[in-house]
Amino acid sequence: MANQTFELVSPFLSIYAPSRTFNGGAALLKGQTNNALVPGELLSFDTSNTNYGVTREIPANLASSTVGDVATQPGFVFFSETGRGDLITGGKVPVLQFGPYEADTQVFARSTAGILQNEAANGGAGGDLTAANGVGQPVGIAAVRHPSLYATAAPATADGGAYGADSGAELIIPGLTVLTAAQIAAGAFVAGHISRITGTGTNMKVRVLFGL
Repeated sequence: MANQTFELVSPFLSIYAPSRTFNGGAALLKGQTNNALVPGELLSFDTSNTNYGVTREIPANLASSTVGDVATQPGFVFFSETGRGDLITGGKVPVLQFGPYEADTQVFARSTAGILQNEAANGGAGGDLTAANGVGQPVGIAAVRHPSLYATAAPATADGGAYGADSGAELIIPGLTVLTAAQIAAGAFVAGHISRITGTGTNMKVRVLFGL
């Protein structure tokens, strides 16, 4: 059984999940490459296009420590529902655009050992993420390691434009990280807040209350 990287806690029928045109590479929709879209990753509105579509934008370097490592532009969770044929046939993707809603996600900042981190090397407190230091923390969008291919992820991938030239870049996706006060003050997009942390080790999941 495939690992579920994103699971809704809120009733699905209470959440509007519109399909939006995907302005990224077609290969990302097919699920047959390392860099295929991962349920739970954060897709951003494509500001370079007028069709109000979404695209995968990887914020800055995973290994850097500047405020610019987190997104200031809003992003919305890619939610892959069973039976949504429009993903490939129509080039569209469903996104959870409106909140509030709760969900468990594994698409979160983690170490090369797969352990969830209290920050993604971006100026936070550092160390492993636990219920004691994580619950209530605001989260935003950052470059994170793939939830199941974290050990081989390239640690200094800068952006989505590097996918074709750098195979390691395929293992970096836009996910969530704990935001610092400085990042929020600088205009970082706050996707939500941590409400619970479950599991242990590489099986840990972060429950996030999105939209607040």
